[in-house]
Amino acid sequence: MSVNVKQIEDLEVEPMTEGDLDEVMQIEQVSFRVPWTPGMFRQDLVFPLARCLAAKFAEAGTKRLAGYILCWFVADEVHVTNIAVREDLRKQGVATRLLEEALYQARRDRMRYCTLEVRVSNEAAKGFYRKLGFEAKGIRPKYYSDNNEDAMIMWLEL
Repeated sequence: MSVNVKQIEDLEVEPMTEGDLDEVMQIEQVSFRVPWTPGMFRQDLVFPLARCLAAKFAEAGTKRLAGYILCWFVADEVHVTNIAVREDLRKQGVATRLLEEALYQARRDRMRYCTLEVRVSNEAAKGFYRKLGFEAKGIRPKYYSDNNEDAMIMWLEL
């Protein structure tokens, strides 16, 4: 059954926990050609510089995962390492809410920049980031291991 997140008034962004990993992995597997492993998520959950956030909503009397974002806060920069939304909830504001919360925390912690990489072929993602103020600042050649595709480096001054 599809859920319309616009009808979900109680969408909350909170720290991701180990208990979220089953739902995280379900989203991760359908979102990326080379998905992260559960171990990679577990490493970030305990890494002091990482911020792992989960967007959740109430469904059938329990909290369900709508999406997640992982970032590293290093020196004066926040680097987005992973962001994904449940397939049936995409294009409904979940990713925007997650990224805005991460940026709020970055500004609160006096970060100056936010960076991320995105496949050069991923026009939807590039458009999403541009809409939030990110600009293309460079290319990482052959960044993606599955097909050696380049990554566009996107940058936002905070």
